[in-house]
Order: sequence, then structure tokens, then C-alpha cells
Amino acid sequence: MRVDRAALSRFAALRLRAPGPATALQQGDRRSPFRGRGLEFADFRPYDPGDDLRLVDWNVYFRLGVALVRQFNEERSLSVKICLDVSASMGFGTPRKADHAAQLAATLAMIALGHRDPVVLACFGGEDRGLRSRAVNLDGLPELLHLLERTEPGGRGDAHGQLVAHLGGSRCDRLVFVSDLLHEEAERDALLRLCAGACPRPVVLHVVGADELEPDLEDVERVIDSETGETLVIRDGRDAQADYARALATWLGTIEERCRGLGIQYVRTDARRGATELVHGDLYRKQVVEHIAGGAG
Repeated sequence: MRVDRAALSRFAALRLRAPGPATALQQGDRRSPFRGRGLEFADFRPYDPGDDLRLVDWNVYFRLGVALVRQFNEERSLSVKICLDVSASMGFGTPRKADHAAQLAATLAMIALGHRDPVVLACFGGEDRGLRSRAVNLDGLPELLHLLERTEPGGRGDAHGQLVAHLGGSRCDRLVFVSDLLHEEAERDALLRLCAGACPRPVVLHVVGADELEPDLEDVERVIDSETGETLVIRDGRDAQADYARALATWLGTIEERCRGLGIQYVRTDARRGATELVHGDLYRKQVVEHIAGGAG
């Protein structure tokens, strides 16, 4: 897949917005549910032998004769997972859906790593099961980009099984699922439910190609499914165009409604749009990303 590395420098002023407390083991600048060393006072607790004497509130001790230890909200990083669909259908369109999706994945990974939010990038849906990489800061970004650039969409693997293996049964703070969602209905629903269970507020970036939004059906009599090989016969082009537009609107609406019901943020993206427009536009408005001046999540 193709990634424009030079374009990644345009997002230095952004970071991922935290949908809740950060839980990564790595120290960072986000609020977390953990108590420890930090700048924001949280509470007192009774002194236990062995506690750091520098944390004892001596004013309270001299006034009340009670040794209390100050506790602070510990600041952590967000744990981020980016799941990218590389099944055969992602290889179609001009520009290709796969290249658009790879650029989005690279952009979000760069934004996260720029603020020391560790990222797991997992590719699923193809024949190869081992397409996974992890980075904890910008030093690891080249390895993630190399994974994207050496991966090509193709095949029809067990998307759900691969995603289960990649997620590992553990929850994360921010999950971004990038796909054209051209899976059988039952499999697609299983993938969405898996995402909903892996993160408090997952994001689905639904990549739609130009040929899917505005297909030319005037002279087409047969359509072949790119993944199943099934041949579909369609009727007169003008009627087919109108029928297709209605069916597409219904299909897109059904998916968006299902995502809403599962607590998933749904963002549709036209593969012809650049990552800059999507990130600074839709993702910013939907509070998936924020400017650094926006404060801690």
C-alpha cells in the first residue's frame, strides 16, 4: 500500500482526544484512574511504614497529630489500536481504497506516537495472519510505515478470527477500525461488536470508493463480486443507476445506525479525499482528534 510520508508532518499540532481515563502503562500527560506521582492532588490516605516521607503532609501532622500521605492523579498515555482491513475489496477504486486507508492509519499513528501514546497497528481480512506491529514513540513509526508499505490487499481470510487474535482480549483506550465494511452481514456485525467490546468509544472509518459512490452502470450487464467471484446480472443502466443509489443510501444508513446502537463513532470517508481534509475536518468536529491547546483528555 502507498503512504505519503511527507504529508505526515502536517499534523504535529494535533493529538488524539481521550474518550476516558488513560490506562496505558507508559507515563504520559493524560488523566488516569491510577494514584501515584503526578501534579494534580487527588486525596489523602493514612501513612504506612515505608511510605515516602516527602509525601507526608506535615502541616496536618503538627496540627492534628495524624500522619497523612498526599496522593496524586498519575498521568498516563492512551493505549491505541488501529485495525486496518486488507481484504481483496480494499484493492479497488481510483484512488485505491487501500492506499487511502493506509494513509489514514499512518496519520493517526503519527499523531498518537507524537504524544507518546503507544500504538498497535493490525492488518486483518487478508490471507496473512501475522500483519501486526507496535510502537511506543516516534522512533517506532518507521516500522509501522514499513508494515503498511509492504502489505497489499488481497485474499479473503477469516477477518473475525484474525481481529480476535490481534486484539488479544484486552481493552484499549482508543480503537480505530478502518474498513470498507464489504463483509457478509453476519461477519460485519461480529466485527463491529468486537470493536465495541474492546474500547469505551471506538471509531469506525468507513472507506467508500468513488466507483461505489458513483458507478457507471449505463453499459454494464454483469457485475462480479471481487471476493466471492459471484456474477450478478443487472438490468437497463438508467434504471440500475437509480436502484443502486437507493440501495446504497439504505446500506450506508443501516451501518451508521448499527454503529450508533453499539456506541461506535461512525465516520464515512470518500477515498478521493485527502487525509488532511478528513482529520482536520470530520475527525476534529467529531472530537476524535484535538489541538494540543485543547488540554488533557
